[in-house]
Amino acid sequence: MRMFLAAAALALAALAGPAQAASVRPLTLDQLIDQSTTVIEATAVANRSERDEKTGFIVTYTTFAVKDVLKGTAEKTHVIKQIGGVVPGEGMAYKVSGIPKFTEGQDYVVFLAGVSTIGFSSPIGLGQGRFMITRGADGAKVSNGRDFRSMTAGTDNLVLPPTTAKALATATVPVPQMGLDEFKQLVRGHLGRAQQ
Repeated sequence: MRMFLAAAALALAALAGPAQAASVRPLTLDQLIDQSTTVIEATAVANRSERDEKTGFIVTYTTFAVKDVLKGTAEKTHVIKQIGGVVPGEGMAYKVSGIPKFTEGQDYVVFLAGVSTIGFSSPIGLGQGRFMITRGADGAKVSNGRDFRSMTAGTDNLVLPPTTAKALATATVPVPQMGLDEFKQLVRGHLGRAQQ
């Protein structure tokens, strides 16, 4: 029911005009984990926009090649449908600010809501549930643009990897990134504690 209401709210926003802003309250990492039905590490491999037969809205389908499933279940290929997009060759476009986009070839960790009755599935908290993975000399890192100090506020220290807990506790400036392996350990640790 909650997912139907969320999809309905997005649909109503779509009726209001050609561009709408969407905003949500800041979520902690624990809330992202708890509210998601599926969490995947994946590469976006395709985006396709078209007019949705069920709703009449322009929608974008993003296809992911799944590398790891942190929560829930997912096949090797996972597709989500979000409101908004540009239909090529028809000059039709619809943009809803806040709906996250996925770049083909980019790696992500995505916290997804379940699929609504009309087929929509978006990241939890809009862009908050989309963590881009970057790779550099110091390894793979994740970021959704927010400060990990605020996102992990209230997280059980038994779940935080020791090096992460120390780095967050002593940081005097925002911490916009976390190591991918530590991040995945944190997600799985939270899920393990929740099942106890």
